[in-house]
Amino acid sequence: MQRRIRVSRTMLYAAFVISSSSKILFAAAPPPSKPTREKSAISEPSEQYRQLETLARGLFYLESMYVDPEKVEEGEVVQNALKGVVDHLDPHTMVLPAKNFEQMTVDTQGKFGGVGIIVSQERGKIIVVSPIEDTPAHVAGVKAGDEIIEIDGKAVATFKNADAVDRMRGDPGSVMNLVVTRKDVKDPIKFKLVREIIKMKSVRGKLLEDRVLLARISSFQEKTTDELQELLQKNSPETLNGMILDLRDNPGGLLDQAIGVVDLFIESGIIVSTVGRDKSKIEREFARKRGTMPPFPIVVLINGGSASASEIVAGALQDHERALLVGTTSFGKGSVQTLLSLPDGSGIKITVARYYTPKDRSIQAKGITPDIIVSNTIAAAGATPGHRKESDLKGHIESSDLNEAASNQGINKVVKQWPELMQKDLQLVTGFTYLKSYAMFQRHDMKDRQ
Repeated sequence: MQRRIRVSRTMLYAAFVISSSSKILFAAAPPPSKPTREKSAISEPSEQYRQLETLARGLFYLESMYVDPEKVEEGEVVQNALKGVVDHLDPHTMVLPAKNFEQMTVDTQGKFGGVGIIVSQERGKIIVVSPIEDTPAHVAGVKAGDEIIEIDGKAVATFKNADAVDRMRGDPGSVMNLVVTRKDVKDPIKFKLVREIIKMKSVRGKLLEDRVLLARISSFQEKTTDELQELLQKNSPETLNGMILDLRDNPGGLLDQAIGVVDLFIESGIIVSTVGRDKSKIEREFARKRGTMPPFPIVVLINGGSASASEIVAGALQDHERALLVGTTSFGKGSVQTLLSLPDGSGIKITVARYYTPKDRSIQAKGITPDIIVSNTIAAAGATPGHRKESDLKGHIESSDLNEAASNQGINKVVKQWPELMQKDLQLVTGFTYLKSYAMFQRHDMKDRQ
């Protein structure tokens, strides 16, 4: 009985899928007669499958009878029906046209064509999640949070969701004119960008003073763990005084790479737990001792643009007390998606599970709260809003330092000596300061023991 029912379901599903190309299937099909126990052992189809037949017939009637045939072209109504179902689900489950599906598959490999902008679609708006470093968009000054309102002279509001993203891709050397709006900026901002092949390296690093390594992960791709490991080995991890792991504006990516990154820094224990449809089945990923880096202190930088895989990394390192988190609360995307191909070359991205930190904290719609909350604006060097200083008093006595060394201790001069990337980045400066202080206390502690 069960086998017959399964065959019946498969046939009905197949009839639904091929309805657009086999119109005669439903046009000539008589209404099903009610089987009797004497004539058939197959039971009545459940209500679920009656509804599926209703949908298939309705699609056929639209394709064959609707007054404007170009609006119900063969095959397109099936895609639209699927999109209609998906639109009632979470915002990360979506149907991807063939071109977008192919491009998304390529994106996870770290190579694609365009201007280097990662965007999200929010209620009909195209919002920049982050520009990819060293790409045309990044160099031109496109910023996270910008809303794209016009592409090549056409308003984004007139595009279908997928079309807006498609129009930002093109042949290398071609020009794209982009218009964005930005908070706190009155007039729209115009950019003229030249497309190029974007080969995105997901990990970049720089050794700061006092042997503090800055490592930035822009997204989690196929080789992210290998790239980070290579960066660490290049800078002799045994001698590092600390590392700043910058996950700000990192939209996520491959789950296995997030697990791999965490595994570099903890020897044992849970990295992440995932729970799918069956709430009783919990899958857990564990760290391995082999390949673990030396126990140098770590500061992780996060902000509202840190999402998905980057939140897994931040949450795991925080729960294991392996890193100090600095910045602002992360985005809060605590779900896992999988990409599946469809027969016509298109694809569907489906949310298949929720994930949890090692201490079973849910990230979904909550985000990861940093240990040290720091905004990313540096006020005038040395200024304390709302407080008057001696130098503000009329007729104050002018100062003069006793020696040249002392005169160099002013905060303005200290800031000017920092690398350019730190001079306007309060979160980075905070992380660096914590690591530098820790290294200093460690040295004093060793001297005291001697």
